[in-house]
Amino acid sequence: MITRAFRLAQERYSRQFHTLFSNEVNEALSNKKPILALESTIITHGLPNPQNYELAQTVETICRNNGVAPATMAVMRGSPCIGLTREQLLELSNESTSNIKISRRDMAAAIQQKLTGGTTVSGTMILAHQNNIPVFATGGIGGVHRGGEDTMDVSADLTELGRTPVAVVCAGVKSILDIAKTLEYLETQGVTVATFGKTRDFPAFFTAKSGLLSHTNVESAKDAAEMIHVNRTLNLGSGIVIAVPIPEEYAADGLEIENAIQLALREATDAQISGNAITPFILQRVSELTSGRSLNTNLALVRNNVLVGSQIAVELNRIQHKSREQRATHNFDHSLSGDRILVVGAVNVDILCTKHEDTGAGKDLARGEVQHVMGGVARNVAECLTRQNMKSTLISVVGDDKLGKLALDCCDEIGMDTRKISTILDSSTPVAQLLLKGGDVLEGICNFSCHEHLKTKLISEADVAGCRYVIVDCDTPLETGIHIAQLCQKHCVPLVLEPTAPLKFKQFYDAGLLSMVSLLSPNATELAAISDDLAISNHSKLLNAIPQEFSQILPQMVQCLSMMSQQTDSRSVLTTIGENGVLYCCQSSGDQLQVYHLPKAPVSPQIKSTSGAGDSFLGGFLAASCKGGSVEECLKMGTYCAFRSLESFETIDSDIGDEDVAGVTITSWEKLGWNVNVLYDGQFSFAS
Repeated sequence: MITRAFRLAQERYSRQFHTLFSNEVNEALSNKKPILALESTIITHGLPNPQNYELAQTVETICRNNGVAPATMAVMRGSPCIGLTREQLLELSNESTSNIKISRRDMAAAIQQKLTGGTTVSGTMILAHQNNIPVFATGGIGGVHRGGEDTMDVSADLTELGRTPVAVVCAGVKSILDIAKTLEYLETQGVTVATFGKTRDFPAFFTAKSGLLSHTNVESAKDAAEMIHVNRTLNLGSGIVIAVPIPEEYAADGLEIENAIQLALREATDAQISGNAITPFILQRVSELTSGRSLNTNLALVRNNVLVGSQIAVELNRIQHKSREQRATHNFDHSLSGDRILVVGAVNVDILCTKHEDTGAGKDLARGEVQHVMGGVARNVAECLTRQNMKSTLISVVGDDKLGKLALDCCDEIGMDTRKISTILDSSTPVAQLLLKGGDVLEGICNFSCHEHLKTKLISEADVAGCRYVIVDCDTPLETGIHIAQLCQKHCVPLVLEPTAPLKFKQFYDAGLLSMVSLLSPNATELAAISDDLAISNHSKLLNAIPQEFSQILPQMVQCLSMMSQQTDSRSVLTTIGENGVLYCCQSSGDQLQVYHLPKAPVSPQIKSTSGAGDSFLGGFLAASCKGGSVEECLKMGTYCAFRSLESFETIDSDIGDEDVAGVTITSWEKLGWNVNVLYDGQFSFAS
């Protein structure tokens, strides 16, 4: 079973078959940098060699010079390619190679038959949209052919524009076509056509004016990007044509080129040239008739379109970045001022396996159930906070692989602030495969080497200063954990330490990190990992006041308190104790000690997985604390969040932030006698 967020993120990858990404595009996608899609039929069919290869290199350089990753697209031996290497560009530009044109019609066959070819406007739009690349630059688009009212010869580019939301930056409609009928067809398809400039004059490829008008115009790259963003936000499902008039200094004499086109059309008819062979013939013949001036103009307009497309891609990227910031913060109006929470640690992909039937060693795979969920303690806590309308920022790392992209997409889908999640090149996204029984983890295998890249340089003073809390899980490298703790001390920010696992917690404990921690949240097993090192005093006064079942764990918690940071107003230990519920010890200024116990929920959950319960508890507890909740309210909200997590295949239940449901549920539990017990509240000498 795949959780909803994981499924949504995976959706676009499931369509890609064996899609190959250039390193440049891969990095840009991972880090949400601007990308410009580029077609490849101009290389395979549009221009002669060597001009085709030279142009391909030139336009990619224009992209890079403007801070944009070029994504030249093609299909190479059956694999869609998003970004090409120098060797691939050379192969496509070689006229002796049997390259085909690949439009929507040809895509499935080309992939199935492992063919190689250049993608048309239509084919490039499909690949761009599937890989979240919203801007595409080319020379010109196809259209309704002259005499199309009789032949019904209409380019697939036009229908693609009507159903694929990619903006195509071009020099208008190729001048060998019927421009008026093409604009009419685009209108029928619901495609916005906008001239790039101060007027609505629609360009005719080689010339700046066709004598016809676009629907509208945009005067700058910023204006164009805003229109594209609105189109995507409205989910209209159609593309946009940004028609860029060729710069006046490059425009050849329109009349000369038009006369040459008419002559070339007659020659093509006489030679019975038709179909997708007609365009390269016409362009080559017009170039000959105009002594190469049309070819030079063609190259100039492509370069100019790529320049404009790059500028639009940069502006759209800025708008999208701002939109992600707003999406990550728009639900935080109910939070108290200054309640930003920083969470540092792991982002993992967890594979949860529950075995139902054992077929015997070597006979067959065991039958069972498999769920793919997002994991990582820090990520889980950050998600829980986000779903409860808290302003949290997650600092973490993922690999430069598909799982890394899925992880980022899942976080984006939830609305988490992912600006500080770094993609590590040549690294694999952390994965854990866990074997469950009754929802509990029996054993697991993991590859968490990527966590080592969560270096101190990724966390600055500006990240820490002004936070309500900083939460660190013990999957964070120890050196980075110490660095964060020191920053918290410097800026008087409470540090919350989430032990993650017994052995990892022991490392942080041995390094003396408790002395800088304000809130510690171990479970009983994690607390036991350091029990042998705790110099536990005979706290007879405390032991006489508490139930017998807490006589072992509570002194351990109190001893941890004595070792923790004295810098903030209070220090506390929050420990989940399974069937016995949760214990909370808090020491305020001086020697005032409070010990609270909240039993488990009075209703038994239908447990599906325990993997996110503890993280949900901590997230719920802190969210309630930031909203001004009492200790009792915080403990109850934490328990409610953990309960919802236990009953969900998702690590954090997607409806955990519904305050009305939470309120009704907690009230119903209280009617069953579910309340916090104060086990101790008074002066306490930690030296006794």
